[in-house]
Amino acid sequence: MTVAERIRPVGTRFERTLLARPGAIPDTTTRVTWLQGGRLYCDLRRPATLPMVTASALAEMEIDDLVALASQDGFAGRLLDRGDHVEWERAVSFHPLGPTPDAGTLATLDADTLVEHGVFEEYTEHWRITDVSPDIEEYLLEDVETGATAVLVRVGEYFAFGRSRDRAIGSEPLVEQILGAATVSDARALLDCEIAVGRIEDDRWTITASTLPFRAGGKLQPVFGHEIHTRDTAFDGRPVTRRWRSIDSTPRSDT
Repeated sequence: MTVAERIRPVGTRFERTLLARPGAIPDTTTRVTWLQGGRLYCDLRRPATLPMVTASALAEMEIDDLVALASQDGFAGRLLDRGDHVEWERAVSFHPLGPTPDAGTLATLDADTLVEHGVFEEYTEHWRITDVSPDIEEYLLEDVETGATAVLVRVGEYFAFGRSRDRAIGSEPLVEQILGAATVSDARALLDCEIAVGRIEDDRWTITASTLPFRAGGKLQPVFGHEIHTRDTAFDGRPVTRRWRSIDSTPRSDT
């Protein structure tokens, strides 16, 4: 029996309530949202101690702002069933990829909670189910102009969006890359990656939280057609429209 047959985290919005690691104080305060479609997912993680960054664009941020925002995390991609565990493949990753896959076993703790145990790292996470819907849309996307990757998942009235940088970054820790950048502009470019979550009301796709804080309260507002268009904010703060081609999609499903 596969993981998918035992546990089906499909069409579900989760919030993390616990992260426990050996020798560390349990984390119950980091704000983590995991939105799972049928095959694709997005995961946004923001520490409760995250300082307020008031810049309205990346071009306005100073090094201290960038270092603060680097304390966040987020990733998006396909959820792969490996038989005895699942793996969160990362098509978009806010931080450089680690040496081992992001993999865990899933089990039910109670009717509203999944428990995850790490496979290649020793940790335990508790995930509270906050919403479930069979109404799913999910898209793995490629930017028509830059080749950047994105993931868009909608589950009922909730959505999540992950957009990669337009260029690859190094393998060193993100903070080290920021502090070691040749110019402030180069350091700012390292944060030009977005993981966002939001809600749909009256056809308005409003971002409620993002790794780019100036995006919160704005609209993603995807337009679906031969291409998928999303609203974005340029490096200098100008509103722009990004054009995407779908490379893997499930426009509708009733899982």
